Amino acid sequence: MPSIDLQGKVVAPGFIDLQVNGGGGKYTSLEPSEKSFHQIANAHLQKGTTSMLLTIITSAEDTRQKALSIMHSIMEKEQSLLAGAHLEGPFLNPSKKGAHHEPWLQPPTPALLKQISDEGGNVVKAITVSPELFTSANLDILLETGWILSAGHTTASFESAMSFFDHGGHMATHLFNTMPAITGREPGIVTAIFEHQGARAGIIADGHHVHPAAIRLAQKVMGDRLFLVSDATFLGQKDGEVHFGPTTFRMKDGICYNQEGKLAGSSISIGQAVQYCITKAGISDVDALRMATFTPASILKATDRIGRLRKGMLANMVILRENREVEKVYYEGELVE
Repeated sequence: MPSIDLQGKVVAPGFIDLQVNGGGGKYTSLEPSEKSFHQIANAHLQKGTTSMLLTIITSAEDTRQKALSIMHSIMEKEQSLLAGAHLEGPFLNPSKKGAHHEPWLQPPTPALLKQISDEGGNVVKAITVSPELFTSANLDILLETGWILSAGHTTASFESAMSFFDHGGHMATHLFNTMPAITGREPGIVTAIFEHQGARAGIIADGHHVHPAAIRLAQKVMGDRLFLVSDATFLGQKDGEVHFGPTTFRMKDGICYNQEGKLAGSSISIGQAVQYCITKAGISDVDALRMATFTPASILKATDRIGRLRKGMLANMVILRENREVEKVYYEGELVE
């Protein structure tokens, strides 16, 4: 391998994204195919993401089943870039549905929970649910899968959220978004996420979903329990209308809204989120890079393979310029062209 001048640059582990909805003009939950999933993964790989969970948002049953089957086929052949699936729905609170299609949301009945548990098998690694919709018995059905249980799209009170994390909930989905704000008498789920030492949370650092001061506050309070997600749906998408199943979105200046004016995913990569945290939110290089590498790797229980630079790990690396923009990406030791 030729020598590389790293003067003023940073070498870091390849980035890990636990919430990827799409990229390169393709979407996980719209007309799933092996070709489209590879196109999404490669769009993010070019930007420095070397491991990811493809997210299946609330969808028609046959779409979800097809997407999971295709991911299973891909993962049988390669288990580095695609680490598995993240189900975001269908067990979400309609009042906090965000850009999800409400007719496809469903209550968590034991029969449906068992069906989805069987469908997801070893492919699903995480599932986002609204804790207030669950009884302890229904939550136990999901806990038996071994999946990461994440709270999101929720109106959960402080008490309900603390109970969820006490009962085995591991994580929260896109902190601050589609969850109640903190007030003096209603501390809500955000305070529970801050206080419960077993709770980790993803956050979208794109300059639109969360104010940089809120990102900075969350990082100060949570430390290594906070990590970055792109929630990317429209990475590489041009401005204009985007037709997504029964819903039409409008993209303008890199921001996407649904017909109700609600934010619908992002158009960034994790690499851009890292750069934003360092240059706009005032977070240190070390903390921002940990939020994109070691913390998500530890959530996946994969720190023996990814998320660190040391002997015996996969040779997934990024080189960052002085402004912390991704310059080069190495995937399993090979330069990504």
